[in-house]
Amino acid sequence: MKGLIFDVDGTLVSLKVDGEKLRTTTSRELARAGFDVSFMEGTNLHTQEIIDRARQQVESGSVRIEFEPFRTALFAALDELEMGWNALAEPIEGTTDVLDRLRSANVKLATLTNSGRAPSDWLLKRHDLHRRFDFTLTRDDVAKLKPSPDGLLKALRMMGLPKGEVIYVGDSVIDVKAAKGAGMKIASVTTGRYTHERLRSEGSDYIVESLSALLDLV
Repeated sequence: MKGLIFDVDGTLVSLKVDGEKLRTTTSRELARAGFDVSFMEGTNLHTQEIIDRARQQVESGSVRIEFEPFRTALFAALDELEMGWNALAEPIEGTTDVLDRLRSANVKLATLTNSGRAPSDWLLKRHDLHRRFDFTLTRDDVAKLKPSPDGLLKALRMMGLPKGEVIYVGDSVIDVKAAKGAGMKIASVTTGRYTHERLRSEGSDYIVESLSALLDLV
């Protein structure tokens, strides 16, 4: 492999995300802007799926609002949540050593996260991880969040490498779905909240307990 693209939360750093708080904040911002949020009741939709449903309300004319300014405002509200969570995050053991060894082997490195630019940059710089990557991508840099493959396809273009020479590294089901959608292989680490069995059932190509196992793939 000549390139690796990393998820951040749960992959490079240990981070406790309050899913319910994320959901209620998103619902609040939607309702405040005049969206019908009943579609969220009793569901476990990903953020991108919620955004898509909201956009449909604008396109149908049921909500009269400019969507992109709203999307920007929603992301700003989520940034505030993430800054609080990121303040408690710590690099997963061995992360910096693995990244340094990969760079020494001339492997191109990047990140792709569903977090915002401001909280992501703050987190990576706080732990001196930012300089170890050729570039970083966040939800502010892509048209659609994971599980859409948009971000990975953009990262591949920026790396200038074919998808067969790049592996995505993540810890979640949406990471697996994004990689599969992009036609890429994925290495799933079990440092997040998903088990080996669940990640395997979703179709992960490699399942590892730590990032150090990536050294055997390059």
